[in-house]
Amino acid sequence: MHYSQMRWMFFCLTALLHGSFIVNAAKILVYCPSISKSHVLLCSKYADLLHNAGHDTVLFIPSYSKLLDNYDGAKHAKVWRLHNVTEAYDTKLGTLANVMENSHIGFIDRLTFDADFWIDMCADLLGKLPEMQHIIDYKFDLVIYNEIDPCTPAIVRLFNIPKTVLLSSEAIMDKVAWNLGLPTLPSYVPSVEENPNHDRMSFFERMSNVYKFFQSIVVHYLQDIHVLNLFRKEVSSDFPSIAEIIRNVSLVLVNTDEIFDLPRSYSSKFVYVGMLEAGKDENVTLPKKQDDYFKKGKSGSVFVSFGTVTPFRSLPERIQLSILNAIQKLPDYHFVVKTTADDESSAQFFSTVQNVDLVDWVPQKAVLRHANLKLFVSHGGMNSVLETMYYGVPMVIMPVFTDQFRNGRNVERRGAGKMVLRETVVKETFFDAIHSVLEEKSYSSSVKRISHLMKNKPFTSEERVTKWIDFVLKYETSEHFDLESNNLSIIEHNHLDLFFYLCIISLLNFVVYRKIFKRKSQS
Repeated sequence: MHYSQMRWMFFCLTALLHGSFIVNAAKILVYCPSISKSHVLLCSKYADLLHNAGHDTVLFIPSYSKLLDNYDGAKHAKVWRLHNVTEAYDTKLGTLANVMENSHIGFIDRLTFDADFWIDMCADLLGKLPEMQHIIDYKFDLVIYNEIDPCTPAIVRLFNIPKTVLLSSEAIMDKVAWNLGLPTLPSYVPSVEENPNHDRMSFFERMSNVYKFFQSIVVHYLQDIHVLNLFRKEVSSDFPSIAEIIRNVSLVLVNTDEIFDLPRSYSSKFVYVGMLEAGKDENVTLPKKQDDYFKKGKSGSVFVSFGTVTPFRSLPERIQLSILNAIQKLPDYHFVVKTTADDESSAQFFSTVQNVDLVDWVPQKAVLRHANLKLFVSHGGMNSVLETMYYGVPMVIMPVFTDQFRNGRNVERRGAGKMVLRETVVKETFFDAIHSVLEEKSYSSSVKRISHLMKNKPFTSEERVTKWIDFVLKYETSEHFDLESNNLSIIEHNHLDLFFYLCIISLLNFVVYRKIFKRKSQS
């Protein structure tokens, strides 16, 4: 065959393959308000994954927190930003820290604070709608969004995107389960928010769990009502409810791992996809200075980090003193404490302690892979917990808010560590917990078993995400995935009408038989 003919055939084949790629590519929007760095990072993983799978993917970040104005997260997908959305988020987040100083948020606090937390941001965001016209004009095929911000489903609805996928950044949220008709039995399914219970509960823990479950439903219902009233006032009087919008999603991606999380009933619409990019960045190493920190310690090193929202300096003094006491009483271990670059108070606080170093940022996966790391003291965020379980490192968790209480209790339930509650912390609390996990070999063996199972599951999270997204792009799934419970009233769903009917029949039978026996006795 002549060279020019071969070149022409090669060109045609390349064009054919390229054309096939273009046909299969979809326009996908990942909608991600800048609530926290970890939240943006999670969204970025999905955006990059779908971009690398051949889709035209855009990560859209409405700026809620000015602290994250320069953080895009995504390495490959396109990033669109909407700057200066609101000042309310940073202001109210500071108030939230004050509310939560001594314990998790109670029902009254949630009713008076949490139910109104998002409405100001939502009003500010809705006022920016003209600046989001380019999203509507781009004509996306599918959007992925998170349910944390109750305004998000309503805003996304205005983009007129045919397919929607819900991303649950935690375990299956109570309100999502409620809206999608999932059976949730509080007897063994712990409520996700502000709830330090696992699936094996005592009588009083079950009572508390029922209370927490309905508290969550009520608070989110009030949030949704506030948002709905705003949109019916500003957009359309017949704007659908948030529950109806969520009910019509094509798929729910659940950011947890079924090996770690507690078993519960769920429908085909839910796909567990925790630990995206598991095993990735294996070539990333610690900078030499940080690596030297973790190499210190005769018996090993301990990493202490309570997340980006809770730097060490923001902890109450009694908790700082309890951690200091543990560090001083464990001189054979070297502690690396994460804080911020401008945190002079923590530097002064630890100035006389020999076995501690402070860092403002570290590549966490590289830390968790470090051969000398023996323990991670954490706030219990889902991403941190999953990464730590994956790399087989025991944990001590002090939860701060939302699902972190449940995550901490689940770590205990799996035998992978201990949890301490802030309101119970005294001088010896952290020493007792850290010393116990470091010295008892059962914790290390349990977490290594979990790590082995997570690493050897039949399908990776990346495979699940890409294949399921391609599937819902191609097919309409509602007829096959939607539970009929979505169409049932509360009375029908809980058989209240049946119980009422049986009670009436029983009562009538009692009355009839009583009259019969009364007549017989009289005769």
